[in-house]
Formats: sequence, structure tokens, C-alpha cells
Amino acid sequence: MATMAPPGGGRGGTQSTSVQSDDLPNRGFIAELSPALTAELIEGAPSVYYPEGSIIFSNGSGTTAALVVSGLLRYYMAGADGRELTVRYVGPGDMVGTLISERSSLSTRAQAIRPSVLLHLDVDRVQALALRRPELSQAFINELSSRLRFAFRALAASAFMPVRARVARDLVERAKMLGPVEAGVRVAVTQQSLADATGSVREVVARALRELRREGAIATADDGLTILDPDALKRIAAV
Repeated sequence: MATMAPPGGGRGGTQSTSVQSDDLPNRGFIAELSPALTAELIEGAPSVYYPEGSIIFSNGSGTTAALVVSGLLRYYMAGADGRELTVRYVGPGDMVGTLISERSSLSTRAQAIRPSVLLHLDVDRVQALALRRPELSQAFINELSSRLRFAFRALAASAFMPVRARVARDLVERAKMLGPVEAGVRVAVTQQSLADATGSVREVVARALRELRREGAIATADDGLTILDPDALKRIAAV
């Protein structure tokens, strides 16, 4: 694969094979569009592969947007003290980035937490298409509303929930990206990544995981954990 500079200031991206509308799953943002509109939306959009750990978008990237073809990303806020708070996880069919040109002083980023392929959209072309196709404009409105709900939930959890509940919530959200949240689902995650996601520190997260393990909600291992009691985990997470 030939190396290319990804749009929007990402790093670690390489050009991937061409993607057709049939290659995109019917979920997330894509689920709101007809196959014909999806095909028109992604026409000419370059696909870019990002290895795990790549920062794909940041608030200094300007106006840029992409659709997730495969993989898993987290959208998060970063504080001046280095702490982070994950707002939401995005997977195949979801949209990342923004079509809004106004810059924000809030430090926000999107990071690949699994190897991922994204279709980078031509923002000017997409905005023109939205003017002609009201159903696309409505899909963007719904997307923004959904993002606001996720942001409020994340901020409320950070402000009002103990770390144990925030860790449980993050595990539930990660598991949802794999499919149904049920007993036996394995989540590959480290204590440090949970700390980054919940705005905490590794030592506090380790204590929260021990509590969840004692309650029978999870089983832990060196390379991740397994959900044993999804109902208990959801109850603790208040979701």
C-alpha cells in the first residue's frame, strides 16, 4: 500500500483499497441513508488505514469528516493536566469529524483503539450534497443530536458517578461495539486505557476492577477481561 498523508491531520495512515457503498455496514450514521445516497456521499472518497493508537482527528484539524469502514475508535476530550475522558466509541457505519468550520478551544480527538479503515469525505462536496438532499441534512442533524447526548452522559458520569460506576459504564459501551452485551463477552482492555477513558488514574481503576470482580460482574486476566454478569454490570453503570 502506498503511504499518503491522511486528510485532517491524522498520523500513521496509509492508503487502502477502494471502498464501495456495499462494503459499509447498515448501522450507525449509514443506516439513516438509502444505498443510492450512500453511494453518492462516498463517491471519490479516499480510504485510509490507521494502525492502533493513531490520532485521526483533533480540534486543530479544521473541517474534516470521515466514515468508519472497519475497526474501532474513541472520541475523547483531553484536559490540560493530561487526563482524558472518552465521550463515545465509534465503529463501522459511524461518522467521525465535523462539517462545522468554527474552531473550538476544547481539546477533542479521535483515536483508533483497533486497526481501522476510514473513508475521508470531501467536506465541500458533502455540504453541497446536503443542500440538494434534505434526507442527508436530517441525518446530520440526528448525528449531532446523538453526539450531544453522548457528551452530556459522559460529563454527567464524570461529575456525579464514582470511578467504579464509570469503569462499568465504559466496559458496557466497549462491549456494545462487539455485539450484544451478554455473559462470556471478552473485552481486550488495559487498566491504563480504562483510566484514560474514564478520566481517572490506573491505581484507582485497578481498585474498581477488583470490586467488580468480587461482585461477580467480571473476570480479569492480564490481556483483558470477561463479562460474567451483564445485568449486574449495567446496574452498576446505571445504563
